[in-house]
Amino acid sequence: MFAKEEEEETEREEQEEEKAGSTYDYDIDVASPPPAPKAGFSHKRRRTETKPNSRLRSGASTSRAASESATRVFALWKQDGHYYSGIVHSMLPRRGNTKYLVKFDDGTEDEVELKNMRCCELYVGDNVIVSNGARGKVSDVRELESRGYFLVEVDDGEKTTTSEVEFADIRIANRVLQNQWKNRILSPEAIVTVVKPKPLTDTATPSQRSLASIPGRLQRELAKTGFVVTLSPKNANPEQTKKSAMNAIKDYGGQLIDDWSSVFKMEGRHSQSNKRWTVTPDDFQFKEGVALDRVFLLADDANQKPKFLIALALGIPCLSFEWLTKATKFSEDWQPFLLSAGYSDVLSARVSQLVDLDWGNCSEYLHDILSNKVAPKLFSDKKFLCIGADFVPPHRGRKNASNIGRVTEAARTVPWIILCMGASKVEAVTDLKQVSSKELRTFDYAIVRDSADVRDLGPVAVATVTWIKECLISSRIVPTNWTQS
Repeated sequence: MFAKEEEEETEREEQEEEKAGSTYDYDIDVASPPPAPKAGFSHKRRRTETKPNSRLRSGASTSRAASESATRVFALWKQDGHYYSGIVHSMLPRRGNTKYLVKFDDGTEDEVELKNMRCCELYVGDNVIVSNGARGKVSDVRELESRGYFLVEVDDGEKTTTSEVEFADIRIANRVLQNQWKNRILSPEAIVTVVKPKPLTDTATPSQRSLASIPGRLQRELAKTGFVVTLSPKNANPEQTKKSAMNAIKDYGGQLIDDWSSVFKMEGRHSQSNKRWTVTPDDFQFKEGVALDRVFLLADDANQKPKFLIALALGIPCLSFEWLTKATKFSEDWQPFLLSAGYSDVLSARVSQLVDLDWGNCSEYLHDILSNKVAPKLFSDKKFLCIGADFVPPHRGRKNASNIGRVTEAARTVPWIILCMGASKVEAVTDLKQVSSKELRTFDYAIVRDSADVRDLGPVAVATVTWIKECLISSRIVPTNWTQS
């Protein structure tokens, strides 16, 4: 009896295998039907939380398993600006611009240009973002080829967690890939597709499933995140506002930063008996040893204080306190809490900030802060001369160097704001006598405190500090004489 049941069972299995086999793509040369895809998780999502979609299949596409020789890549998913793992399915010839159909490991697909693909290889030390949003480093890849997983180490500032992770559980930040993956660029000759080029058919909407968690979920949501806090002059209760913000930062594991000089090296060079001072991009660098992956500015409203203006110039998001103080449950989505850049007199309107919406998803944003292409580099490659004693910071050796008023302190920040807006060099002099007429002609702009100090300097355009602020807030170069007209 048992033998008969076994025979019937075997017959049923063979029929099921035969039926399943007809669903596979036999346009490619394979020896046997591929195994069922292993379940994975999609990182592709909108900025708002979404519910799981059970109708969409989870895991790698069958074409990945069906062809071991096809090229595996990390490819750009433009909807969120990150790179995800997948397989190059086919080539899509376009007039003057060839694209490839990439089938991602979560079952979605997209057309991707070759420049937006990298070889699917991981090295120890690579920065990745795991499925719960934590930023980590690849620590071990020895089991990757044989067992399909690797180890990722996440440091939240207090403890280090190591987890087994698969390709489908990570994404790569755009800035990381551009800076660190230059040895994994692909050439057209290196691409092997699953099938020959054919017309692209309509595809389903990408999965919007919520992110999954891996073991060792971070309890400190703002670990290794720094905050510079500033208040608008009109705040009626500054002490209470600042206290609430500081408590929220502490509760979520963030770090309070006194000033931008605590994060960045901001040093210049004095000359001519400390009456002349010069800064270049090399003088503004991320400080070694600062244990931060990202920074934000928190404020109650837009203002023109030095901390806020430097953040605008660098492209650092300026956020409302409400991100941390009003929400009943913490959310990583800071974008809804962006403040305005301020009110533009030239445009007669409040203007939005110009920031990278993926800001802070990797530490490269801080380590290469002046290379932020999204920030408005309005003064790119221009040279500035700031004329006036208030623009020249005291030498470090002076005993009264820290005893200065707020107005003077704000003036001394102006050269740094100009530098952060892209200038190649900024010099400050106590008096125009410190600059020869020949040297003067090498500058593009001369900056003075207010309109009463404006004078004719020939080929050099003369503008005020107010002009600098107006250009920054409106994200455009406005006429230098607009304040006098």
